[in-house]
Amino acid sequence: MKKTRRKTPIERFLALSNAQKEAEVAPYDKQKVKSRALTPSEQKFWESVKRGGRPRVGEGAAIVPVSIERGLLRKVDAFAKANHLKRSQMVAEGLRIVMQRKAG
Repeated sequence: MKKTRRKTPIERFLALSNAQKEAEVAPYDKQKVKSRALTPSEQKFWESVKRGGRPRVGEGAAIVPVSIERGLLRKVDAFAKANHLKRSQMVAEGLRIVMQRKAG
């Protein structure tokens, strides 16, 4: 017996005729949206988040392509996953450790 995959809500909506789609969205067209001007603190917050992306840490990040032996990379990825780390966190911490050792 072959199982059929359930359609997502989006797939179900897209499968409707245009008239059915119009009927589905009609209640939302009648809703009134209340709005007001942002307060100065809300405006400051909005300016800080509207650019999107990750929050800036320190001086920001730079993408640095490096070559890593594939076997080592597999081990790094497994370790990172098991310890809830990101690969870039591990690389940055490793670089800090090397610099600390060399600085003595």
